[in-house]
Amino acid sequence: MNQAKHILVTAPLGFGGITSMMINIQKNIDREKINFDYLVLHDRHEDLEDVVIKMGSQKLIASADEVNNKWRRVFVRWYRLYRVFKDNEIKVLHLNGGPASDMTMVFIAKLAGVKHVTFHSHNAGNAVYRNKISVAMSKIFKLFMPVFVDEFWACSSLAAQFSFPKSIVKNQKYKFIPNGVALEKFSYNASVREEMRKKLGVEDKFVIGHAGRFNIQKNHEYLIEMFSALHSKCPDTVLLLFGDGELYKKIQDKVKKMNLEDSVRFMGTTDEMPKMYQAIDVFIMPSFCEGLPVAGVEAQASGLPVILADTITKEVGVTNCVKYLPLSDDKAEWVREILNFRGFKRYSRCEELKRAGFDEKDVARYFQNYYLKVLENLK
Repeated sequence: MNQAKHILVTAPLGFGGITSMMINIQKNIDREKINFDYLVLHDRHEDLEDVVIKMGSQKLIASADEVNNKWRRVFVRWYRLYRVFKDNEIKVLHLNGGPASDMTMVFIAKLAGVKHVTFHSHNAGNAVYRNKISVAMSKIFKLFMPVFVDEFWACSSLAAQFSFPKSIVKNQKYKFIPNGVALEKFSYNASVREEMRKKLGVEDKFVIGHAGRFNIQKNHEYLIEMFSALHSKCPDTVLLLFGDGELYKKIQDKVKKMNLEDSVRFMGTTDEMPKMYQAIDVFIMPSFCEGLPVAGVEAQASGLPVILADTITKEVGVTNCVKYLPLSDDKAEWVREILNFRGFKRYSRCEELKRAGFDEKDVARYFQNYYLKVLENLK
């Protein structure tokens, strides 16, 4: 009988960077000793929940989706979070968070008897898409973090600065945890590239790729405008957009309005991203902010040239095929740099990324050893 000790982690079970990272870690830990259960905030079947359930996880739900009133929904969700922690006798919570306003969950967890909370920051934040209430709450909640949070982790220095109080950052009282990736799965493969380009019908195209949730943070509007400038100069370009989200329809409408329907393809979510990277020629990410984008690591592993906005944390730029550019109104610099990569000679960059600490096996080993020690101390 499996006597593994479980910790509760927060991660939506749809396709996404944080969820992929947690599942990769889970696959590489000794699940006879320790395992994850997943806390989700919506009561619906999600793409990856069957994967984690097969690995021995429970899906614990604290949803208030049926409550129409916005403010009542907040309080109902808080109550249901409390019941999840209390009824399941949760002792350890790994909170994959962003803004310090996520501390509301920490307060509820501690009230319900959770003994240990790790706050793992994955976002570098930006006032462009955060409302004033969220900004104000974050400033206040940061004051309480050293009292209620037992361990601080961050995927980058920018993520730490965004989420944690200055005292934690200045005194380096947080642990840098790279976002672990199954690097070998993304290794460059010329035959797979040829197969996928034929399958997608882009054998004679210059293919630009982007993967990310359709929300304000990812800056799809800028991406489409930049691609329009690129396409007018280089008509054989095609843009592949992977992901879904609340702005999906809005971006589709923008593409139609700019008469780019024949050149921009909405690919949705897929479990074939390792193959999709092979088909791409240049990967771009003009986000307003990122904690440390997993997609940027995956793209580098596949040998792709990667162009990132200079608002994105520098820790992701491991290989020499990464360029950082400003989000200026003039898109000419982006167009020029993309075209400079035409004919780029690709090869796998997995070894470089392993040396930088991005191998999922190394990250999983740290997770396992750390939480086994925490659970031992809680006895």
